[in-house]
Amino acid sequence: MAKEKKENLIQRPPIVVVMGHIDHGKTKLLDFIRKTKIAEKEAGGITQSIGAYEIIHPSASSGQVQKITFIDTPGHEAFSKMRGRGARVADLAILVVAADEGVKAQTLEALEHIKSAGIPFVVAINKIDKPEADVTRVKNELSQNGIYLEGMGGNISYQEISAKTGQGIKELLDLILLAADLEELKADPNALCQGVIIESKIDPRRGISAVLIIENGTLRIGDEIATSSARGKVKMMEDFLGQPVKQISFSSPVLVVGFENLPQIGEQFSAGKMISVSQSENILSPNKVGPTEALSLKKTIIKLILKADVSGSLEALIEIVKSLENEDIGIEIILAEVGDILENDVKLALSSSALILGFKVKIRKGAESLVRIHEIKIINSEIIYELFQNLKQIIKEIPKEGEVKGILEILAIFGKKNSKQIVGGKMLEGKFNKGAKLEIWRQSLKIGEGKIINLQVKKLDAIEVQAGEECGILLDPDVTIKVGDQLKAVL
Repeated sequence: MAKEKKENLIQRPPIVVVMGHIDHGKTKLLDFIRKTKIAEKEAGGITQSIGAYEIIHPSASSGQVQKITFIDTPGHEAFSKMRGRGARVADLAILVVAADEGVKAQTLEALEHIKSAGIPFVVAINKIDKPEADVTRVKNELSQNGIYLEGMGGNISYQEISAKTGQGIKELLDLILLAADLEELKADPNALCQGVIIESKIDPRRGISAVLIIENGTLRIGDEIATSSARGKVKMMEDFLGQPVKQISFSSPVLVVGFENLPQIGEQFSAGKMISVSQSENILSPNKVGPTEALSLKKTIIKLILKADVSGSLEALIEIVKSLENEDIGIEIILAEVGDILENDVKLALSSSALILGFKVKIRKGAESLVRIHEIKIINSEIIYELFQNLKQIIKEIPKEGEVKGILEILAIFGKKNSKQIVGGKMLEGKFNKGAKLEIWRQSLKIGEGKIINLQVKKLDAIEVQAGEECGILLDPDVTIKVGDQLKAVL
């Protein structure tokens, strides 16, 4: 039986991950290979989601045309997990290093992912067309970090290239196919179809879709498909060009529509006719992306609702949020989901005083109306580092422990005349004094300032109000105060 299975094995195309520091030219390299201009279309000029593509290239050894599957991974530090997952799916890696900048932080991080995955790699020294290019310096820096190239005391192949002009790219592809031949990559087209989920999203028109890399077997329309977190039936498939296909085999990336719930990125899948639950449970292992928990000992807790276009982006958002916690600030993610910002998300933000953070998503009409009525600020961007900087700025503005003299939550609005407003609330901590300057906060954001003109406790004028007491306040804010807002007296 084992002999029969061995005889069914045939050569399969290599799956190659392209890795390196941000802006060192990974996507431009693939653009030249595929004759596309993806890099120019990327928001902010960087790849912000994992991509998979196929090309064909004549083998230098056999002369026959061979297929290569490339996985493009983001370079920004927020996408570290996505890069690691790309390396684990791949058979080989290309480590891209810019000749004008040399070895950088994400270069070394990419190398660690490659080592952890245990896959061979070649080095592409890119941007040799630039006047500042210094290939010798790059080689020395690589040696200093344990990457010993051929001719420099090691056996790691390298190629000097220009993703802009195309110089050296043919030779780089030759190196990849040579390395793949040495790996003797084999698979069985008739075996149970297996592979990895590399991305998933909720499509408003088609429902749940996922991008898969097939590692063995053949996937067909109508096949049952399962991961450890999701099941379904393949209703529609598209190849990497977006063309519909009825079946597709190993090493190929494919978009699948038909999952009943959103599969988690990084999960293994299995597929076939009437696949059993026990089969999928034995094969699959979960790698779920979930919200972080707030640390109750933190002084100030920021509540967040995270929405992203795809699972990989959501994962990156969670990583950003986690990285910004410190000894003074705790972050509670009350919802982390793939999909556009909906009316229910805004209602949840209102009821929980949470800030909505959106990455590459739209605000639906129903949600837009609520946002306008309640003057809610949503941080929404298509560029990951813009979100990162905006969130950092919000955290920077939050008073540290010992700086806050008092905090009051607004429970009622009693009236407004000209620039002055009468509000009622309860002191949550500390105290307020008549004449104190206040900051006005909504959804973890400072939205304005004001000054206490008069204080009343139990309908009597007062000089101060203490923690636990309810009071009325006459103040002159520079924004309209609403129920649920907080007033903070800062030292």
